Amino acid sequence: MAVDFQIHSLNLDLNELKKDCRRIKNKVTKQYQDSQVPTNKKYQNTLAEQLDQAPESSRLHDLYNVFTFPYASIRELYVSLCDIFRYTNPYPHQYYVHAWLNYQNKGETIPWHYHWKGLSNLDETFVCSYYINAEPSVTTYDYPNSDYQFDHTTKNNTLSIYEDQGDKHMVHEWTQEDPRISISMDFVPIHYIQSTPYVLNTWMPVL
Repeated sequence: MAVDFQIHSLNLDLNELKKDCRRIKNKVTKQYQDSQVPTNKKYQNTLAEQLDQAPESSRLHDLYNVFTFPYASIRELYVSLCDIFRYTNPYPHQYYVHAWLNYQNKGETIPWHYHWKGLSNLDETFVCSYYINAEPSVTTYDYPNSDYQFDHTTKNNTLSIYEDQGDKHMVHEWTQEDPRISISMDFVPIHYIQSTPYVLNTWMPVL
């Protein structure tokens, strides 16, 4: 199965990103730890079940967007991602991006889960991850209706991006003392967002 799985190297300040991601994680978990994630739709319920044992910052992903936090390192990442996405995207739609933290402590995994295509069967969406403190770790991808599966060994200050094929993926157990930090993103045409129960202010336009 042919998948255009792209890797891009960035030159961002990882120390600043670690510091700012820690701030965001603390604010998000304090603000939303008692909140109920949306489960009124079948796909929302499925995702909530899949992420039940995921890190808290991942479970709460529907309730915040990393790019709305006013930190210089986050803005630099957002600008870089918009540039890369414009180069990657072949479709004429206006896209919005939703981004959340995966803040894994030692012993934690991110269980098998889907993104937009696998949950809602909507095409022309993209999945992206940026790795801040993720070495050494492995993400396994499993693609539907085929025997195609592969492991991606992550490297800090790189991002992966690909058009969602309905795959599911998972991050293996983190074994280091310092937390594993990555930022995951969905790039979605605006007309999909307008027809879902998501709150629009958790999305940022791709400029």
